[in-house]
Amino acid sequence: MRWLDPAYKSERLWLALLAVGLFWGIPLLLFLYVFLEMPSFARLENPTQDLASVAFSADGKILGTFYHSSDRVRVGVSEIPAVVKNALIAVEDRRFYEHAGIDPVGIAAAAVSWVRGKRRGGSTITQQLARNLYDEVGVERSLWRKLKEMIVAVYLEYHYSKEEILAMYLNTVPFGGVTYGIQAASRYYFGKDVKELSLSEAALLIGLLRGPSYYSPYKYPQRALARRNLVLDLMQEAKFISAVEAEKAKRAPLGVGKAPYTASQSQGLAPYFREYLRLWLTEWAKARGYDLYRDGLRIYTTIDSRLQMHAESAVVQHLRRFQPIFEKELAGRPLPWHRDTSILWRAMRRSERYNAAKSAGMSEAEILRQFRHRIPMRLFTWKSPGYVDTVLSPWDSLAYYLRFLEAGLVSIDPHTGEVKAWVGGINHTFFKYDHVIQARRQVGSTFKPFVYTAAMDNGYSPCYEELNVPVEIPVRVEGRDTIWSPRNADREIGGKVSLKQALALSLNIITARLMKALGPEVVITYARRMGIQSDLEAVYALGLGVCDLTLLELTAAYGCFPTLGIWREPIFIREIRDRRGNLIQSFTATSRRALSEQTAYLMVEMLRWVTIAGTAGELRWGYGLHELDMGGKTGTTQQHADGWFVGFTPDYVTGVWVGTADRAVHFYSLTYGQGARMAMPIWAFYMKRAYADTTLRLQSSKRILPPPGFRFPDCQQEQTEEHQEGPTLQEFLK
Repeated sequence: MRWLDPAYKSERLWLALLAVGLFWGIPLLLFLYVFLEMPSFARLENPTQDLASVAFSADGKILGTFYHSSDRVRVGVSEIPAVVKNALIAVEDRRFYEHAGIDPVGIAAAAVSWVRGKRRGGSTITQQLARNLYDEVGVERSLWRKLKEMIVAVYLEYHYSKEEILAMYLNTVPFGGVTYGIQAASRYYFGKDVKELSLSEAALLIGLLRGPSYYSPYKYPQRALARRNLVLDLMQEAKFISAVEAEKAKRAPLGVGKAPYTASQSQGLAPYFREYLRLWLTEWAKARGYDLYRDGLRIYTTIDSRLQMHAESAVVQHLRRFQPIFEKELAGRPLPWHRDTSILWRAMRRSERYNAAKSAGMSEAEILRQFRHRIPMRLFTWKSPGYVDTVLSPWDSLAYYLRFLEAGLVSIDPHTGEVKAWVGGINHTFFKYDHVIQARRQVGSTFKPFVYTAAMDNGYSPCYEELNVPVEIPVRVEGRDTIWSPRNADREIGGKVSLKQALALSLNIITARLMKALGPEVVITYARRMGIQSDLEAVYALGLGVCDLTLLELTAAYGCFPTLGIWREPIFIREIRDRRGNLIQSFTATSRRALSEQTAYLMVEMLRWVTIAGTAGELRWGYGLHELDMGGKTGTTQQHADGWFVGFTPDYVTGVWVGTADRAVHFYSLTYGQGARMAMPIWAFYMKRAYADTTLRLQSSKRILPPPGFRFPDCQQEQTEEHQEGPTLQEFLK
């Protein structure tokens, strides 16, 4: 028989081996082919994508995101509400909780639909996630892609829980434009965190996944509405919501407003702070091998969103009312830039347009011609909606902006050094310059507390009486000898005045006498100890604030008073974490003892008196802050170019500056051109809002307590003759 033939046996063996090879080999080769194009095990274990870095406020609000090509913000499983997850499952994968990454029922249904000539997807949420996470899986329609997708899906199901898979999916899907992930979408379309989404809003966002452009609620609101309502029907069909809930949600408007919420650095809360934070973080990340725009860093700042909102509102409240007063005063005389054209030239050289043209290699003449050409532009205005569209030359726009009063405000917790509010200007879209950290302006009388602090620490008493008559101090200016003899702002002289009263009334003559007695070098030493880092020239006029300081350093220095002598470096970040929540770096303020407790508390008492019977008395009696324990100092510079107020409570130290971009443009009289009118109202409005906000739990009855054993001097018993110097009042009048 042939089958017993040895040659035939050999042939059968080869046929059997061939059959086995075909049965097992082809699938094995297929698997190897797919496997070689699979993501590595390291990539499967650690899926990475470009993620926007997110800055959070101290009270847990998102201040802003930092990203390059796409806005991706990752949120945790617990932060995504059930309504969002249920909407996704109802639309994409009803059997999500029943399969292990691959759904045979779904595949069979898709195959039947395909035979009938209808396309229907059979991919599970996990398979779609595999495509979103790993470029190696691919997006082309092919058997190979489907096999890779299935293998990765099974791997993901094995390593992650269902809830984690849902969160990863919702964090990676596109919602239109550069917006990726449910959190970024929630902020873009509704201006809120994902955890705050309503049923109708969640349905709208999930409906967008089928086609973000096609169903855009901005371009095609009717399509978006129909798609949202279909998602609600599917949720009802899947028994995630009742018929009543579905109908109620269908009646809700789209809720996206007239224009999308954007992540522009010029919009939203704390734009000046966010821009400073972005620049600082860019350098920080570069030095440590991170990419701020792709690594999904989580930055926890010290800014309190509630205080920030109150601060910004206070600036708007005051300047919207005060700007017309300033313009009325300007209108009474020839405009400053008409009398002095150098003002306009300085404005031009400060402008972004000029610097961009210079960088492009344009000559001064070419730039000037460009500035004379009329173009359409949008200008800032305090009237609603905040801008006006017009046709104007850049040269004329410079004159338009020169008349605007600008402002800066910074609020610090002196006990921790944490910056709680940061307002760098009146509108970041139109005024980019940050008056908290960039600007150095002459500080005027807000420097006087450094002089009085030095005096208190060197044997003087608040009760010590000094002659309120001008003193002549020989000085050398630009190589020639001259006499410096300042006058008081109100020109009044005569009699003796206690140091406590002199500081309250901001008397220049008394400060000059103290400067002569102490010496500029001594005062500079105390200013340095209290945190002033800018250049200070050792001249007697320093006591009247001829130096230029930043608002941030001046405000932080005042923090030495309510802390009873402790200076803390201002900090604006608490900690930075990576995309997985691992701590990278935490921040605490460096501190040092700058003053003794007794000296610091003496100054607390003296600065309190400024707000009781001095230049800031209106805070208590005009703005209704009489219950608040506070101290502070007003400041007005030469020709009323700058208005200041720096004040403290037991909780915060806050500095405010108001002025124009160019010091040559200013109030003409002291009636409004003083710190008490220009800047102090902003401080008052801010404090009233902050202490009325019950969510902040601030107590207006809280007090700054004296150190143990402290006794304020009894002015009636002190003998001050030993400190007198210069002529008597009668001698001076003769």
